[in-house]
Amino acid sequence: MENEVILSVNDLRTHFFTRSGVVKAVDGISFDLRKGETLGIVGESGSGKSMTAWSILGMVPKPSGQIVSGSIVYQGEDLIQKSEQDMRDIRGSGICMVMQDPLTSLNPVFSVGNQVLESLRLEYTESKQTLRDRAVDLLSKVRIPAPETRLDAFPHQMSGGMRQRVVGAISIARSPNI
Repeated sequence: MENEVILSVNDLRTHFFTRSGVVKAVDGISFDLRKGETLGIVGESGSGKSMTAWSILGMVPKPSGQIVSGSIVYQGEDLIQKSEQDMRDIRGSGICMVMQDPLTSLNPVFSVGNQVLESLRLEYTESKQTLRDRAVDLLSKVRIPAPETRLDAFPHQMSGGMRQRVVGAISIARSPNI
């Protein structure tokens, strides 16, 4: 069903409790995301866009950060009630987030290919060559030039834009719903 709501965020409030007081990082956001739909969250720096995503993924920095109210319903289940293990299973295969800074997402000591293949191995049990072919295809889909040779490159050997595309390839490797 194309009009099916796959993610519903209702009156989400994520606060940080600091010595200086309460910081309301997310203060009452609500939205529905339907299958096949694209949703953009726009706002000034520090307005809560990233923290909304972190909240959805169950990755609010503890102990100071907490979701204090609201609901995050993904495929009919409230993610706020899920255990950490359940959330680990959802992250990457169900919901994936592409970080703003690819340098914080990519490990500098592993090749790009190694990092793409690691994500593929979590989803597929195919031969090394088939997984390598999938990795080349993913890099090609995100318009990395000469994807076969780029698999052996390290993040510092690529431009910022190319690193961002690699992070994009890793994020779609497991075919997440969101």
